[in-house]
Amino acid sequence: MKSTKQVIEELKKEKAELSEKIFKLENFLSDKTKTDLVGALQVRLMQHQLECMIEYATVLNNRIYVLELMEDDK
Repeated sequence: MKSTKQVIEELKKEKAELSEKIFKLENFLSDKTKTDLVGALQVRLMQHQLECMIEYATVLNNRIYVLELMEDDK
């Protein structure tokens, strides 16, 4: 079984990777030249994807926060 510290590090890595993907998708969606090429339906789907990714990042942040609190209590 992994230690709490290991889990925290893995979650932080996952969150960093997700944050990079969020950044790239936000940049893509803010570029009208690019979004015009993929069409309105794809843009709407990518906007929904972005919302889900942001929500997932929030969950990861909350998990990290709670695990770090538990570590501090030890």
